[in-house]
Amino acid sequence: MISFIDWTEGKLSQYVFEKKGSQITLSETLSVALDDELTQSSLDSLVKTDMERVYLSVPVHLLTLRELSFPFSDKNKIKDTISYELEGILLGDVSNYSIDYIVKESSEHGSNVLAACMEKEKIRDIVALFLSAGLEPVAITCIDLRLFGKDILFENPPLEEETRTEAAREELTHISIDLRQDELAYKGAIERIKKSLRMTGVLIVLLLLILGADMIVKLISLKKENGTVTQEINTLYRNTFPGEVKIIDAVRQFKGNLNSLMEKKKILVGMPVLDILLNISKHKKNNITLNELKLDEQNIIIKGDALSFENVDELKNALLLSFKDVRVIDSRASPDKKITFSIIMREKRHEI
Repeated sequence: MISFIDWTEGKLSQYVFEKKGSQITLSETLSVALDDELTQSSLDSLVKTDMERVYLSVPVHLLTLRELSFPFSDKNKIKDTISYELEGILLGDVSNYSIDYIVKESSEHGSNVLAACMEKEKIRDIVALFLSAGLEPVAITCIDLRLFGKDILFENPPLEEETRTEAAREELTHISIDLRQDELAYKGAIERIKKSLRMTGVLIVLLLLILGADMIVKLISLKKENGTVTQEINTLYRNTFPGEVKIIDAVRQFKGNLNSLMEKKKILVGMPVLDILLNISKHKKNNITLNELKLDEQNIIIKGDALSFENVDELKNALLLSFKDVRVIDSRASPDKKITFSIIMREKRHEI
């Protein structure tokens, strides 16, 4: 039996599915009202613990959603570069988030995706809560992303339970996103495999002892040599990318960073950066200080400080004369009583 737990605002539902071959059928539906946040008592009153696998759909308001554009559609490239594109857009360090995405539009010229981000600490708290109730979700997804897709950023009406149940069944076949990644990934299946192979491991050790001490010495020597090579590779990687702290697979991460740099280089080649800077400076007044400029194939992002929120609005309105789709995506008061802001816009291209 498979349990799919659908957590929405004000309600917690459990859809129990039975899988026979490739067929997945609904056998039972349970639900309970939530007064505020999800608690262990609400889980205890609803959820059965005799499930083979448990999936969890979290409310969309727990996610941070961002629309991004890429000049390519290869999923591996998107996965390698999406965290870099989210730098400066998410609150805090991007490494503190678990990130997945759905593709909204894709063509041979590029793709538009919707990044779904959730703080790793929040995911740990949710998993710990389910573990306290004798459960552990193998994947954390969001049904609303499957149901509303392109329109998820707008206010979406509540749906009938039958619609959400069918969406849950489809998630079991092809999951839309999974926020249990990397160090947060589900390891229950691995532990079961380890236990089943424990006796086999003992036999293998005995066999190695029989084969002789000479083979063991060679194996130890090879392990030490491999460890030395790995350490040297990691050292070279740290020297090349000093800002990246965590190394899981240095070779794969190096390729990903190299691909990201090459794609960003392609985007920026030929872009009239000086013209853009000159154009922006024409609209900037003395009460505005610009600290950062980011460019990609479509968007221009500027960051800076102002004396007041009114100054930020004045700059935005002034930029509308030379740019299009000008939006203030972040503005807040800093401890030094200045207003830090971020503005995103697009260059006006003149058709020939």
